[in-house]
Amino acid sequence: MFSLLKPAAAATPLPAERIDPEYRRQRRNVFIGIFVGYAAFYLVRKNFALAMPDILREYPQYSKAALGSAMTGLSIAYGVSKFIMGSVSDRSNPRWFMTLGLLLTAAVTFVFGTTPAIYGSLTAIVVLQTLNGWFNGMGWPPCG
Repeated sequence: MFSLLKPAAAATPLPAERIDPEYRRQRRNVFIGIFVGYAAFYLVRKNFALAMPDILREYPQYSKAALGSAMTGLSIAYGVSKFIMGSVSDRSNPRWFMTLGLLLTAAVTFVFGTTPAIYGSLTAIVVLQTLNGWFNGMGWPPCG
């Protein structure tokens, strides 16, 4: 798995007449990949805030402040992860690094959506949201 994260091998030089068309194509592909990828990271990072009113209604044992601790865990982990994962990303293949981060954060979100027992424990919610924030931090360095 970690071999996928190794930096890509150096590309062979292009003939002079192919440089401009190839770079135009690559710039477009990179822009689309970054735009769609970061939008996906944004969606899986912000969905808990949208679900909070329903969680509060279905689980009256929680207060906004209690669920806010999960949002705090996400925010702190996201900020720290952006800083640390920036260094890791610089030594990795950004394409696979971003993909791995998105898959991991999607897995955490999937667990939230498919495992109702999680909502019985505030600790589980905070831990999963913190993991979500950490994995979301893997999205910014390849996009920056």
